[in-house]
Amino acid sequence: MTEYRKPLPSLDDEVTAEYWRAAAEHRLVVPRCVDCGLTFFYPRRYCPACWSDNLEWIESAGAGRVWSFTFVHVPFYDEAWEHDVPYCVALVELDEGVRLVSNIIGAEQDVLMVGDPVQVVFDDVASGVSLPKFEVRQSERGEALT
Repeated sequence: MTEYRKPLPSLDDEVTAEYWRAAAEHRLVVPRCVDCGLTFFYPRRYCPACWSDNLEWIESAGAGRVWSFTFVHVPFYDEAWEHDVPYCVALVELDEGVRLVSNIIGAEQDVLMVGDPVQVVFDDVASGVSLPKFEVRQSERGEALT
């Protein structure tokens, strides 16, 4: 594996550690409040609806739809990004109802549409670190706007 030169997540943060552990195992998990049932994202210490700290992690199937997106054409910060441009940053709505920001890999700027179906894939960027990203489910693209 080549050296990854972009920022890495903190794997020992008590609020997000389980998220990153699951990602390293190629599983996508999201927090859910045991008290009120709200599934939410981004991980945090308290439920954003009822402020309970009685939270659990549930496994997501990793399927969703493009909610919004943009293509980045200018390298971000420094030369670590220069070989990535252009790349797609998207807001993905998972079938579980939560939205998260990620990349859509292999997306074509003149083809990608809001509503396109996507599936999580994992990019193993460093030892013990995998980043959830998404790919368009091509076989289901015709259903995007129906």
